[in-house]
Amino acid sequence: MSNIKKYCVFAAAGCMSGYAIYKYYQKKELKDASKIFQRAPPLNWKPDSRSDQIKNLKTRYFDLLIIGGGSAGCGLALDAATRGLNVALVEREDFGSETSSKSTKLLHGGIRYLEKAFKNFDIAQFRLVKEALRERSTVMKNAPYLTEKIPIMLPVYNKLMVPYFLMGLKFYDCISGLKSLGASYFMDKNRTIKKFPMIKKENLAGSVVYFDGQFNDSRLNVVLALTANFYGATTLNYITVKNIIQENGAVAGAICKDMKTGKEIVVRSKGVINSTGPFIDKIRGMSHKMCKPIVQPSSGVHLIFPGEYAPKNMGLVIPNTKDNSVLFFIPWQGKALVGTTDNKCKLEFSAKPKLHEIDSILNEIKDAVSMPENISRTHILSAWSGIRPLVSDPTKNSGKTENLVRNHLIHVDNSKLITLSGGKWTTYRQMAQETIDKAIEIYKLQPKRKCVTEYVQLLGSHKYSEDLYLKLQRDFQIPINIAEHLAKSYGDRAFKFNELLKGKCKLLSNKYSFLEMEVNYCIENEMALSITDIIGRRMRFGFIDVNEADKSIKKIANLMSKSLKWKPHQKKLEIQNAHNYLLTLGLDINAKNKHH
Repeated sequence: MSNIKKYCVFAAAGCMSGYAIYKYYQKKELKDASKIFQRAPPLNWKPDSRSDQIKNLKTRYFDLLIIGGGSAGCGLALDAATRGLNVALVEREDFGSETSSKSTKLLHGGIRYLEKAFKNFDIAQFRLVKEALRERSTVMKNAPYLTEKIPIMLPVYNKLMVPYFLMGLKFYDCISGLKSLGASYFMDKNRTIKKFPMIKKENLAGSVVYFDGQFNDSRLNVVLALTANFYGATTLNYITVKNIIQENGAVAGAICKDMKTGKEIVVRSKGVINSTGPFIDKIRGMSHKMCKPIVQPSSGVHLIFPGEYAPKNMGLVIPNTKDNSVLFFIPWQGKALVGTTDNKCKLEFSAKPKLHEIDSILNEIKDAVSMPENISRTHILSAWSGIRPLVSDPTKNSGKTENLVRNHLIHVDNSKLITLSGGKWTTYRQMAQETIDKAIEIYKLQPKRKCVTEYVQLLGSHKYSEDLYLKLQRDFQIPINIAEHLAKSYGDRAFKFNELLKGKCKLLSNKYSFLEMEVNYCIENEMALSITDIIGRRMRFGFIDVNEADKSIKKIANLMSKSLKWKPHQKKLEIQNAHNYLLTLGLDINAKNKHH
């Protein structure tokens, strides 16, 4: 080997070693900076009152105003607050009221995207998978009580394809590295049928199994808002933006309206971030009238069935259905979650699943599995449509949304309005980090520290353990199912129920573990203001059994009316709003079915 070659080898080795050392100390610096966030919040902590937070909106000059309280917006608020920035977040409805509460409840890297990356030699898809797998681990570490790993089987009907699928999943494991949730494996035909007796048996060779994450989306969204509030952010639901304020051609805040009182609020800030999911173009239009749309909405319909419609303690995925979508059968909250569609759709608030979309999924179910009876709309317990904010190219006009990358886009317009679009739940933290980095650059902000959210545990996580429910059951003297519900919903904050319970467990429904006292808890501790906040986002009642949730509305209304001092006409309006909300979750599906 010549001296030049030796020199090059040594230089390359030196560069690699130097980079490794640099990354090590960079990570150590962030861990040290995050130590102040490792202490558990006091058990008696609760968010500032709504009136105090509205006063903040009116009187403070914020570094950042974040518009939108879904996963992205609340992730942004937490990131900014933990960097020491003065941040406010406003949401026109409730936290996670639209897309962020209507997901497939999976934290995943994207098996389908990995397959596309190989088939099309698409580096963008590969990077998306790698990023998502890293972020999946972070989300599960920082919110352990709201997340869990789930094995998912992929049936194989051609023996020759078993090595192909297994090799792909092993590569999925490899990309996960030390953050893997478990090694993928093969199950023969008999074991596969034992796990899911309804699976189609003809030509079945077996199944390959891999691991992904599962979570409670709307509760995670609410906890993000609460954690951001704990670290100093002003986070308000039911505040809508009417217009963007500009000074010298640059954004300088927003004119808002309190949806509960109708009063106008002027919010001043150095910068504004638009993170309103599929509705970002509406906010962009306030800043720049002639802007081209950058989101192509896609409808994702999901159906809820009784638990036996999913495999035992395991998910099932059919990767390619007739309409080239993916069909999931996922055990969730004791039920079977089945979906989903992926079609270009009209943009609307509180979208309802269309009957033809529901029937499309029912037909796919019949093709994919062998049901013991003719499955129909009458078996559906709940149904919803989540509008995905897919990043689109406005110069192209294709209706095939499955070909769009579920990546995110950070866009800065001429008025310096920053818009965060696209992405998915799994990568909300990374999206927030990149966006706040951009905001610091654009608005010349002075944070106290770099991004530390990789190490910030969310409210309820600090003293959580897998056996927490046993301690709750023993200390509170309550049934085990209620203890499990409290532990998995509130984490270590469940200890706050000690004074509330006092041995009494009044249920909202005899079929489920939801407690009457949770209503007042969510009002005082989780910024719940309406019946829909309770049955949709704080509890998952409407999402697991829409008819049973409807029966509980009046009971919840009585509890909330007393606590929030509603007048008779307010109470009546809230009951009607809750009923209308449940219509978007499939309350009238069976009624419509009677007329078909």
